[in-house]
Amino acid sequence: MASEGVRYREHAPHPLLRGAVKSYSSYEERHTASTEEHHLLPDANIDLVFNCGDARIEGRDGRLRPLPPVFVIGVRDRSARMVSRGLSRVLGVRFHPWHAASFLEREADVRGYCTIVGPGLEALSGQVGPLLAEGACGAALRLVEAWLLARRRVARRAAAPVAAAGLALHASDGGARVGALAERLGVSVRQLERQFKRAAGLSPKALARLIRFSRATERLELDPGASLTALAFELGYADQAHFIREFRAFAGMSPGRYAGEVRRLWPPGEAARGAAPGGDARGAAPGGDARA
Repeated sequence: MASEGVRYREHAPHPLLRGAVKSYSSYEERHTASTEEHHLLPDANIDLVFNCGDARIEGRDGRLRPLPPVFVIGVRDRSARMVSRGLSRVLGVRFHPWHAASFLEREADVRGYCTIVGPGLEALSGQVGPLLAEGACGAALRLVEAWLLARRRVARRAAAPVAAAGLALHASDGGARVGALAERLGVSVRQLERQFKRAAGLSPKALARLIRFSRATERLELDPGASLTALAFELGYADQAHFIREFRAFAGMSPGRYAGEVRRLWPPGEAARGAAPGGDARGAAPGGDARA
């Protein structure tokens, strides 16, 4: 069964931030022994996270390390095991990856998991943390948004071709061809790839793969009985075998097994949208989540 007492909300960003920030999210859950283990799935976004609670993430050496009150989850192509105990309250800012680096410049590394931040984020976290502890997510969000608006005035904007290519890849569910995008934007493929990697930390082709994977998990959460052949065709994979191979590379499991986990955790009639298998709402402790 899905964990009880989960409160998850998404919030639209200020109009001046909408080109860079996709959404805000607030999340609250009291974890039990059966819901504390989960995995953050690979994701095509960059998340700034304010965390109030006992959350730990597994490093490459297999050891669990406490997550600090503020951290950044960058674009990633591998899942990560997390353990959350007791009451968790989380506030997240989800960036388009090609804009995150400019907003977080000198404050955080946007590659992988960044748990050491600069003085600006450290000071902001000192104000946000007590509000989250009180359950005052609205007041906490207003502080974070004011900080982002102030950063916007000095942030370097991503090159126009990079932003346009990124939005086109999202709009096409990762199906847009990089060569065609470059031609339409009046740059060479090499120029676009170089600019994109400098701004977002990955190539447009790598982003396209992650977008398609994210769309696949979203579809399976909505309809775990969906035909894998039809889903592979819908998302632009060469065939079902290609789809399964790509999905397994990112999730560590086949799409069929993932769908089985959705069915197990959310029996018919229970809403699974917004939370991958495991209960953490997608984007709350941001990123897809699959319960171990």
